[in-house]
Amino acid sequence: MNHCSLLARAIETDRDYFELGARTEQLPAAVLAWLPGLESAAPGAVVQRVEPAIVAEQGRRWLVETERALSRVGAAIARVYLEDRQARLDPLFRSAGYVDREELIFAHSFEAPGAGLTLTRVKSEADWDRKLRLHQLISTPPDGHPTSASDWVALERRKCDAGMEAYLVERDGVTVGAIGALRGNGVLRLKNIVVHPGCRRQGIGLGMLGHFGTRPLSQGISEQCVFAVRGEIGELLYRAAGMRQIGSVVEWSKPLKDSD
Repeated sequence: MNHCSLLARAIETDRDYFELGARTEQLPAAVLAWLPGLESAAPGAVVQRVEPAIVAEQGRRWLVETERALSRVGAAIARVYLEDRQARLDPLFRSAGYVDREELIFAHSFEAPGAGLTLTRVKSEADWDRKLRLHQLISTPPDGHPTSASDWVALERRKCDAGMEAYLVERDGVTVGAIGALRGNGVLRLKNIVVHPGCRRQGIGLGMLGHFGTRPLSQGISEQCVFAVRGEIGELLYRAAGMRQIGSVVEWSKPLKDSD
């Protein structure tokens, strides 16, 4: 059993997700992870495992070098993840044109799956086609950054080839949602949760989460967690379900087309 704190293990699932199926490059005080062929999509390239003390010491020079590395691999957006709020770095990022958002981390345990819902592992071409059609109906991707449905599904497919699990959710034979799962570090991380626009506010989101809560935990997994952007629908859903917040991470981002 991994004896690191639940928060540390939950954060590690995020790092693992971005590096799954990706190439990585060690930068000064950080790691760049990108998916070749999808690096221009918002979720296709991120900077993480950041050492705040070194960033604070190097200041603007660190940002310039990091943006150059992102541009070199073809990224269109600079996305930098910090493990928590670093007040001393806020002025640095803001002065360089970055905007921040806080992602809250929730741990949870469900006792019962949603009635009438069926989860099917996405494997066949027909499954991936159904998943694409679902995402084409959804105006905002799961991570909130502008990404085409085709790029999003291609990215998830690449992640699944490297070990992630993707599921379609059905009710009465109709696809009503999708969810992803990543197992490791003693944690079951649930990701990329979407609900068909015509089926929202019907308990679909909580129902699909419940399916994982009742499955026998294996591979040393003892906890489940989800992330949600502060103030958005995910946070409202998880709080209404009685989940406990265990921490947060901060993402700083900006378009790179005008970077120097």
